[in-house]
Amino acid sequence: MAAVLIHPADILDFNPVPNPQSVIPGVRTNNPGEFLTRYHPKAGAMKFKSLLFPHMHVMNLHWTSHEQDVVLHDSTPVDTININFHMAGRLDTTFEGLSHELNMRAGKHNLVFSPEGGDTNRVAARESLEMFHISLDKAFFADIIGCDDHWSERVQKNLLHNRPFSGITGTADTTPFMQSLIREVKQCTQTGATRNLIVQSKVLELLALQIEQFRGPERVDTISAADADKLHQLKYFLDTHFLEEFSLAELSRICLLNEFKVKKGFKELFGTTVFGYLRKMRMDYAEQLLLDASRSVEEVSDLLGYEHAQHFSIAFKKYRGVNPSAIKTRRVLA
Repeated sequence: MAAVLIHPADILDFNPVPNPQSVIPGVRTNNPGEFLTRYHPKAGAMKFKSLLFPHMHVMNLHWTSHEQDVVLHDSTPVDTININFHMAGRLDTTFEGLSHELNMRAGKHNLVFSPEGGDTNRVAARESLEMFHISLDKAFFADIIGCDDHWSERVQKNLLHNRPFSGITGTADTTPFMQSLIREVKQCTQTGATRNLIVQSKVLELLALQIEQFRGPERVDTISAADADKLHQLKYFLDTHFLEEFSLAELSRICLLNEFKVKKGFKELFGTTVFGYLRKMRMDYAEQLLLDASRSVEEVSDLLGYEHAQHFSIAFKKYRGVNPSAIKTRRVLA
């Protein structure tokens, strides 16, 4: 059966779907809400959640193609940097001005600047795609990457002359740490300004990891998907049991991994040791309690399980850089 040719404008006009490659200065999403579902008789079913900030557009997109192969051709000029973390399915894309095709598969990512438009995406019939897509304002991207190494120097020259480029030739592997950041963005339950700050900070951290991967030699992930899932379950457990005391052996039994995998894998996946994560959770909770005017330093110390308030004060100052009493003073003055 012949493939059906579709232009993105046909989909965007048929149903009100935000263009994942667009960034509108000064505009942000106020209420991201739940996933929205749209259906196109030729393209198939699309489900998406879109977060728009002044310099950034983040979209979690699911697309199930229809009964025919789909060729999606877009001739619209694009003035944004576009990043795709491919979560599921097969997508093959060619870009005007780039000699290599990008074959997106689950666990791969790329970064592309294609100002001339003319990209062509091919999707097989009845294919289920999932993408975590990020668009960044061109000037914003140029400002944050600097120009202090060969990779960023090449990118800055291409941006200056409006030449198309990709982060690397082909695609790169999405590391467990990248997957963890994407999951945190998707599962963020905060609202308002707090959510905006969390999402943007996680996306920028994700970008930093991606660029670091582009700049340096390829690194081989040492955590299997099964072990990563167990470590994520351990992290979720600690999110609600962080006031309890655990030994490494106990944590190992909880997630059904040996102690070496817990110790090494947790740090590789989340960027901190398992006990460092517990310390962070406790000290963040302590700060919340201290901001409650009705709680004394001694009461907070007791709630965190310290035998002496002085020990808590030392630990808190070591982590936060200020005495817990100073947090109380700020709260009173505020």
